[in-house]
Amino acid sequence: YKGFNEEILDPLYTALPKTCKKTWLYGNHENWVEQAVDKNPHLEGLIEIENYIDLKNWVKIKYNDIHKIGKMYFVHGLYTNQYHAAKTVNVVEKNIFYGHAHDCQTFTKITLVNNEPHIGVSIPCACDINPNYMRNKPNKWVNGFMTFYLENNGNFNHYIVIANKGHFIYNGVKY
Repeated sequence: YKGFNEEILDPLYTALPKTCKKTWLYGNHENWVEQAVDKNPHLEGLIEIENYIDLKNWVKIKYNDIHKIGKMYFVHGLYTNQYHAAKTVNVVEKNIFYGHAHDCQTFTKITLVNNEPHIGVSIPCACDINPNYMRNKPNKWVNGFMTFYLENNGNFNHYIVIANKGHFIYNGVKY
């Protein structure tokens, strides 16, 4: 938790305006902590995320609940199969964005009734793409993030940015 606070949250708080609305989507890792406490009650109060990460000014979304912003829906992620973006958009039938799979995948579905597109987007991760437990096995994980612009009517444009070896180009600027 200390590393997450120092390396992720502290720089984020420095960069964001104080009025920025922040949303935390609980995922499988937080759920694993809850399962560990349920199986080992003596750990209660010692390992829960809320005891180490200050989320009091965040909107908190429960594990597998969906959060709506305009015509965009966000969830931690439901599937990791080969075509998880297609599976997710076919189940949700909305514009759905998630990060659970740690890769970059997009699927578009057009509805028959009003010809409205629905997209499913797997957002890249901001983590070690070769963690020790993977034992150097090839995987589909990529580093990156997503930005989006939202219109007053709920329409949006989203942009996936892929980072390569700690660098990326956004709006023509290398970071």
